[in-house]
Amino acid sequence: MKNRKKFYFNRFLLIFVLFSLIIFLSLCASAQEEKKETEESVVNIEADNVTYDKSTDKMIFEGNVIVTQEDITLTAQGADFDVDKKIGQIKGDIKLVQSDITITGENLEAFLNDKKYIFQEKVILVQERKDKEEKEDNITWNCNNLEIFTDTQDLTATGEVKIFKKDYTITAEEAVYNDKEQKIDLIGKVRIEEKEGGRWITGDKAVFYIDSERLEVEGNVRSGIKLD
Repeated sequence: MKNRKKFYFNRFLLIFVLFSLIIFLSLCASAQEEKKETEESVVNIEADNVTYDKSTDKMIFEGNVIVTQEDITLTAQGADFDVDKKIGQIKGDIKLVQSDITITGENLEAFLNDKKYIFQEKVILVQERKDKEEKEDNITWNCNNLEIFTDTQDLTATGEVKIFKKDYTITAEEAVYNDKEQKIDLIGKVRIEEKEGGRWITGDKAVFYIDSERLEVEGNVRSGIKLD
């Protein structure tokens, strides 16, 4: 009887120790995750000069501004940041670089918490890509306005949109890019033209699948083929 009680006690003790260990490891993992999130959320800003206005809670950076957030580097000549809302108005020689994309423009509104950037005027975006043969196959976007979420690299371009790919030139009033699905939804006065061969197609809407180069066009579709 005494041995049986000792057995149950030892069993209880073992279960208690294992349970405590599981809780401890869970807390450690949670702490590590929180630490990682905190580190990733830090935004660093450098500039030649900075002015802080306490009444408006704004920081004004001037000259050689460099903003870094995770894998993003943003450079400009000037930036006004609302400290509380974490929103910045950027201007002058704007350039954003993130892994395989580069964006330039005249004006930029940056929503740091949402990782959303809205470029305006003379916007150019270059997506560095390679084809199946590992040859350069970049995509260049020109537009008046561009909104991009840098955590997904999904974007929307509006205003005289022109997209240049190695074999194609695409124009539309609006283009929506989904990075995960590798497709571009084109809306309004869509025209896709082959650079060599003279083939073209127009319509109200289209979907261009980048990897397969498959195209779906609908609404008032017109097409032309250049004869030899």
